[in-house]
Amino acid sequence: MEEVLVENKKLVDREKKLEKRVKTVEAENSSLLKRVEAGQTGIDIMKVRIAELEEEKARRDEQNEYFKLKNKELEAANAKKEHEIYMMNKVLENLLGKFVEQKFEEIEVEEVRARRQAAIDAEMKNKGKGVEGVSEVTKRAIVPSTVPESPEDVEEDDEDEEDDEVEKR
Repeated sequence: MEEVLVENKKLVDREKKLEKRVKTVEAENSSLLKRVEAGQTGIDIMKVRIAELEEEKARRDEQNEYFKLKNKELEAANAKKEHEIYMMNKVLENLLGKFVEQKFEEIEVEEVRARRQAAIDAEMKNKGKGVEGVSEVTKRAIVPSTVPESPEDVEEDDEDEEDDEVEKR
């Protein structure tokens, strides 16, 4: 009987050890479950954040597509305006028979000549030697026979005209 008691006591001790082991394993398991839940919460939060970021990306992609289309529209409108300007210049060139820039240069030369002639006429009147039979010259009344290619040619032409007038006196 003693043997049975010893055996029983060993079994009781073993049972207590196993109960302690079960409690520690359950405590570890509980701790691990809490960690898993915390990890799962973090995962859920990250999933929500990923969904928000994907929505934001989709919205921005739509905006980018809109702006690309708008940019193409503006480029097309700009090209149309440039073409219209080009065509208007061609029409003006055909009407004038010259390049627009060349016509502007001719007008500028006319205005310079008219101002200089008016200054010469005023100087002549101030000296008391008025020019007979010459009416007032308007800025647009003088028509150049040729258009000088450089401003130096304009100055030479003006000097030649002044020399001719000095010789006439």
